[in-house]
Amino acid sequence: MNDTLVRLAITQSELFSDWPDEAIARLIAHAEVLVVEPGTCVHHTADPAKYLTILVAGSMYLTREMSSGRTFTAGLHLAGEFHGLGPVLSHVPHFFNATCKEKTVLVRIPAELLREMIASNGRLSFSLFAAQEKRHFRALRLHASAAVETIQARVAGLLKSIDARSVSGRSGSAVNLSQDEIATMLGTRRQVVNRALKDMAEEGVIRVEYGRISILDNDKLAQMAPDSN
Repeated sequence: MNDTLVRLAITQSELFSDWPDEAIARLIAHAEVLVVEPGTCVHHTADPAKYLTILVAGSMYLTREMSSGRTFTAGLHLAGEFHGLGPVLSHVPHFFNATCKEKTVLVRIPAELLREMIASNGRLSFSLFAAQEKRHFRALRLHASAAVETIQARVAGLLKSIDARSVSGRSGSAVNLSQDEIATMLGTRRQVVNRALKDMAEEGVIRVEYGRISILDNDKLAQMAPDSN
C-alpha cells in the first residue's frame, strides 16, 4: 500500500510533470509515507528542511508565533499539494510551524536527494520552479486584493481559492479554517471577518460552523470573490 501511495503522489504531482522515468523511479525508491495524527506539528519554525513533502490526504496549516504573542496563520496546504520546496531548494530552515489539522498522510522525499538530482541535471528544476511561481502569484493576488477589495470580497476570494484546491471543489464542501485563522491570513480582525461571514450566511452562500465554513452555493461565492484574472 505504501509503495502505491508513494508512486501515485509523485507521478501525479505538478512538481515532477516533466521528469524522465528514471528520475521518477529514483524518487519513488527513496520516498517514505508518514501518517500524522490531528494536531501534530510536523516541524517548527527554524527547523532544518529535511524533506520535500506531498500531502496525500488531510491538511496542514502554517503558523508563526509573533513577538506580540499572537499566532499568525500564513496558509493552508490540502491533499495533492506540496510543502517545503522553497527551504529545500535554498537549503535554509523552515519559515513556519507546520501542523496537521486532521489525520494526514504525507509522502516525504529527502531534501539531500532532491538537491543532488537537480545539481546533476538542471532541467529537472524547471517544473519545480514553475509550481513555486504559480503558488507565489496566487499569494500575491491575495495580498494585492487587500488594497482595493471589500472584506467580504477578500473572505470570499480566500474561501474560493481554498475550495478550488480541495479534492471536492463543489457545493456542500467545507473549508476547515476558524474565523481567527481567516482573520490572520487576511491581516484583519476576527470581528471584521465575523460580520462578513454573517452577511454571507444570510445570503445563503455559506454556513458557519465551529472551526470550519461550509460552502452552500459556489456560484454566489464566485460572484462575491475578486476576479482572479
